[in-house]
Amino acid sequence: MLLNKILVTGSNGFLGKFLCQYLSDKDYSVIAHTRTPQIFSHSNIENINFDLNENLEEFNFKGFEAIIHCAGRAHVMNETEASPLDAYRRINVEGTLNLAKKAVQSGVKRFIYLSSIKVNGEEATEQKPFTADDPIYTDDPYGLSKYEAEQALLKLAEETSLDVIIIRPVLIYGPNVKANFKSMVSLASTKIPLPIGLLDNKRSMVSVYNLADLIRVCLTHPDAAGQVFLASDQDDISVKQLFDQLASCQGNKLIKIPVPKSLIYLLASLVGRSAVASRLCSELVVDTSKNTQVLGWNAPYSTEQSLAKMFKEMEPN
Repeated sequence: MLLNKILVTGSNGFLGKFLCQYLSDKDYSVIAHTRTPQIFSHSNIENINFDLNENLEEFNFKGFEAIIHCAGRAHVMNETEASPLDAYRRINVEGTLNLAKKAVQSGVKRFIYLSSIKVNGEEATEQKPFTADDPIYTDDPYGLSKYEAEQALLKLAEETSLDVIIIRPVLIYGPNVKANFKSMVSLASTKIPLPIGLLDNKRSMVSVYNLADLIRVCLTHPDAAGQVFLASDQDDISVKQLFDQLASCQGNKLIKIPVPKSLIYLLASLVGRSAVASRLCSELVVDTSKNTQVLGWNAPYSTEQSLAKMFKEMEPN
């Protein structure tokens, strides 16, 4: 028997697509929101198309138990908009609030918002990790837009019967991941010497397996309402260890060169890749103990287990 009806926005995307399949396998009736028509193999998934910034009057969300809002304007490394914050706000704030108000009108009970760790900032050490309740210091346009959306949703929740849950994931990875993580996977499959021998800095990450499980718990847990949670695998590894595991999963052994971080930063700046170097060389560690305290939730997969599972499920190139 199918469980409650769930709307997942951004189902064209990496996380949204995975969530639709995951929740369908858990016997939820999933309505997948996409920008363009999409075909899903699972019979429990229906497709719906709409623009978050347009009038949603023609759509009726009555009977939906929850909305999981993954859609948004993603962070980009090389921004081309004249006013990046305005561009992010149009989608991430105005579009989100438009959808949430429609949810209230339709009697939807829960609204789970996929925010970003960029709300907290760019760097946090193992000794002083980010927490869900930290003061917000970000000046990044993307991070600001996500924070403004969070605040607007929490205010709406105070004024209505809508339960709002906010989840800030760190770097998300999983089968057929794109962007920077995909590049790391490719590099780890080669025999090219990599300048990562001294990169012992730790970076929290979260697999789609663990993130989807956290979202599943937040769909029904009574104490999740009104809360902000950070999402990670809960076993942070260094950049050097990550590359070693990526290589091992592909039957490879890396050649690691001990290059000082200062030299990596310098070389990256010469080719316009300073942001990439910063992510590789800096620490970003989060404390997710609140998830255990409030929800009784712990990540079901370690990073090592998640990576092994990811490679087993990846589509061949």
